Amino acid sequence: MRSLSLLLASIYLTLFSSLASSEPIYWSAKKGNLELMVLGSIHVGNESMYPLPFEITEFLEKSDGLILETDTRKTHDIKYPSYQHTVKDVVSDTQINQLVLIAKELNIAESTLFSLPPWSASLAIQMGKLNLLGYEPSQGVDHKLLYEAVLNEIPVIGLEPLQFQIDLIASLPNDGEDLLFAALDEYHQNEEMTKCLVETWKAGDSEKLLEFGINSEISDDFVQLFITQRNEDWANKLNSDEFIESNKGRYLVVVGALHLVGKNNLIDGLHERGFAMEKRSKNNQVDCEFI
Repeated sequence: MRSLSLLLASIYLTLFSSLASSEPIYWSAKKGNLELMVLGSIHVGNESMYPLPFEITEFLEKSDGLILETDTRKTHDIKYPSYQHTVKDVVSDTQINQLVLIAKELNIAESTLFSLPPWSASLAIQMGKLNLLGYEPSQGVDHKLLYEAVLNEIPVIGLEPLQFQIDLIASLPNDGEDLLFAALDEYHQNEEMTKCLVETWKAGDSEKLLEFGINSEISDDFVQLFITQRNEDWANKLNSDEFIESNKGRYLVVVGALHLVGKNNLIDGLHERGFAMEKRSKNNQVDCEFI
């Protein structure tokens, strides 16, 4: 199942680029007295990803709020779902041997790794690998902009609670065993695949980003659950005077870049709800392959 774990990483994790500065995908969305700037993000990175375009940082400084997928500061009420399967219940002998080597490389206790539900172990492996390669959550686009918003006393609004995201991934069949298997299959390929993905993000190459999504071996059910349904929910909220009071003001909206391309994307969803959409970023191209 090539690219499944990396696709999830591109929704919740991700990183890196060799380009000098970022020109990620971003759009202006206007309806009545409401103006949004919608930025496609990645959530883990390093200093080479910055600075972001001046138009984005200036917009945030003069905005009425920063809207993120979730406000990651709100963790005090988090409850991790119960699970039926641990890693040791779903892996083969060959995979056990691979996990032992991975645990050693990432400095994770074997006993801890094998006792986790598969989805949790998959994320631990993904994050451990990315950290090993030099990428950090604190350098992610969301975290950087969240820091700037808090520093400048700009309100931060989450499109969904962190609990919702945890429950969503934990709801996958057999406690997310497919994510674990994909993480194992791709463990030694992640560096080049992710490098290409983030070079694509930094260039704002919509077609290449869409190519990654299309070529990822994921089920229609996964796409529906993690992308399509959430895009629909987010578009409804951004169009609601209950979510944004009186449907007026200026807000920077930051969501994973894959939510802005392909079928049923967030940009089309806003357009269908009466927003005037204008792409503000350049569409540069990169020359790399998702191997």
